[in-house]
Parts: sequence; C-alpha cells; structure tokens
Amino acid sequence: MTDKHPTYQLGDDFNSRLEKFVTKFIKEGFEHFAEEFKRVDEFVKLAHCQMDKGNERTDNDLRVNPKEKYLLELVSFKIYDELNRAEFNKRKNTLIIMPDCLSIHEQTCDKVELEFGSVCRRCQADCQAAQITELAAKYRCKVLFSKRSLEKQLRHHAEKMGDMAVIGVACIMMLANGMRTAGELDIPARGVLLNFTGCEHWNEKPFASEFTLKSLEKILEEKYGAPA
Repeated sequence: MTDKHPTYQLGDDFNSRLEKFVTKFIKEGFEHFAEEFKRVDEFVKLAHCQMDKGNERTDNDLRVNPKEKYLLELVSFKIYDELNRAEFNKRKNTLIIMPDCLSIHEQTCDKVELEFGSVCRRCQADCQAAQITELAAKYRCKVLFSKRSLEKQLRHHAEKMGDMAVIGVACIMMLANGMRTAGELDIPARGVLLNFTGCEHWNEKPFASEFTLKSLEKILEEKYGAPA
C-alpha cells in the first residue's frame, strides 16, 4: 500500500466504524422524522401481503421499499441539492420537470401531449401544476410534465435550450434518482419534494399530490432575483 493515496485510504477498523455510524444515523433519522415516516412500515407490510396473495402489479418493488430507503433517498436528495447549487445558479436556462400526479385531474388532465414532455394549459387555477406554470412564466422558465424516459427528455431539451439546469418536483423515491440521471448528462439539478404522494403507485384511488410552492419560488429567486 502506498503512502500517497490520491483521495481516501481505509484503515483496519474502517468497516466497524462505518457500521456504527450507519446504525446511529438510521436510529437518529427515524427519531428525527418519526412524524413524517409514521405510516411507512404499515404501508410496506400491506404491500408485501398483497404480493403474497398473487398481486401482479408492475410497481411492487417500488411499493415495498423499507423505511431505511426513504431515509437514504431523502438525505441523498439534500446532499445533491447542495452540491449542485452553485453550478445550477450559473446556468442561463432552467427547465422545471413536474409529475403528472400534481394535476387535480390526474388521469384526465387537459395538458397538451408532446413527445418530450406534456405542457400544462392552466385550465384550473387551484391546480398546483397550473401554479408552477404561472410562477415559472415570471422567470421565463420552461415547465413540462415528466416522461418515463427522463434521460431522453432531459437530453432533448438540453440540446434545444443549451446552458440548461433543471428543477425536479418529485416524491422521495423519485427525486434523488432523477438528480443522478441529470448529473450523468452534466445538467445541474435542484429539487423540491412532494409533501405527500397521491399517485397510483401508492393509492387505490389516485388524487392530486401536493408540494410547497414557496420552496420552488425560493430556488428561482435565488438564481434570478425577484421578478420584475
């Protein structure tokens, strides 16, 4: 082993110290977010029971993620958000990607369907998709609903817009992963978490998800200043 290791060097006791750190991190994380995570275990248990009864849902792997994964993805999002902050603010253009589940109408949303991301028509003022679109217009930002192939969607719009950054609005299980995808394309990403999920992955009868609009506004104002 060389004394001139380029970045890190693990000692003999590293694994034991890492294990202690992670155990403490999980314990304190569950305590800190006890209110927010209080229904996760019950949901996961129910999802496993449905699988045991022959449930053939294609999203079972997503639904049975343990509470530890929620904590991991939550912290991952926040770390990526901070790491990307400076470069995000340098990029001229901003694309905002929002989930279909923000629409009040969800499955019957009146959006304009396009190949690389549908566009909200602002048909209902109290719909948060419309509110995002209205806010983004003040900062001259483009807003689209997310596509299943996020990589293709981001690549397409980065080529069209040039010098682009992205803001994702998504749930805990989707947001950090989307930021990783953006990072692989050299697109700095920031994010805003949904306060809860109303989509079909988690509910038998889907309803509109919600998020805190002020959180999105804060990111845009930090980058562009207050709108005129």
